[in-house]
Amino acid sequence: MSKGLVSIGSIIDYPTVHEKHVIGKVELILKNTIVVRDRFEDTHLVLIKTLEEDGVTVDDETYVYKNRYSRS
Repeated sequence: MSKGLVSIGSIIDYPTVHEKHVIGKVELILKNTIVVRDRFEDTHLVLIKTLEEDGVTVDDETYVYKNRYSRS
């Protein structure tokens, strides 16, 4: 069972790839990592594997923007 869902705009509190602890807002979801911006406007990378090991689900569909309209 999942503890929660992380998507763009979520606030997370997890260790970074450099073993530092970060609290911040999810800016971007990449293939293996999440880009998090802290209160000092610095960006950090958090491994998706770390979140999944803790039971958190990552919404990897958020970054795919679909347009219903075409220019034809």
